Amino acid sequence: MAVVRTVLPRKGIIEPQHGNNYETDLDTNWQTIDSLLQDANDVRNAVVAAGTVAAWLGDIGLSGVVSGFTLATSATLTPGLTGGVLYAQGMRWAPTAPSAPAAPASSTSYFWWNSVTGFYFNTTGTAASPGDAFLGTVTTDATHVLAVTGATKIYGRLAVSAAAAGNFSLSHNLGRAPLGALIYMTSGGAVWFQPTTLFDATNLYLTASDAGVTASIQIW
Repeated sequence: MAVVRTVLPRKGIIEPQHGNNYETDLDTNWQTIDSLLQDANDVRNAVVAAGTVAAWLGDIGLSGVVSGFTLATSATLTPGLTGGVLYAQGMRWAPTAPSAPAAPASSTSYFWWNSVTGFYFNTTGTAASPGDAFLGTVTTDATHVLAVTGATKIYGRLAVSAAAAGNFSLSHNLGRAPLGALIYMTSGGAVWFQPTTLFDATNLYLTASDAGVTASIQIW
């Protein structure tokens, strides 16, 4: 006579033979274990559902392009755009073939992505909503995309070469005020942040010890 066993529905636990000559509460015990047991998938799904990572990214204001989303000139008003990874409003977006909209004609526009409404252009250089991701600038004539400048990536680096000793500013092209920055010297001398204003939504404010000193600045 074949032994009949039950595969419980939630975690696939195989319940031992039950029925005649077996304690019915043993079945109940296994069913309780199956209903309450948590595995790695449960923990992952709970974290995603709670929005822990998204909430953290949104709370600290980290947004922008992580990789890809390379802009290109075009024979139309629609810029070329590769796939990539970005964060906006704490949400990750990683399309393989994003479709950019047409840019405004005869202007230099700032290109953004919002996690709810998608792509948009503006001429202010300021995000329409907190946490929008900046992708770069697009310059057009009446019918073509003539020039593009991609945004600085999150944790990207900016090359610095001081024209003279003293204070100077450097556009960071991040689309928002950086959350932090690190200076890596690539020559003798020194570059440091001006103490009154380190950076804002547009620039890094720096001081060079000598003309010609160079550095690489990582921002995020």
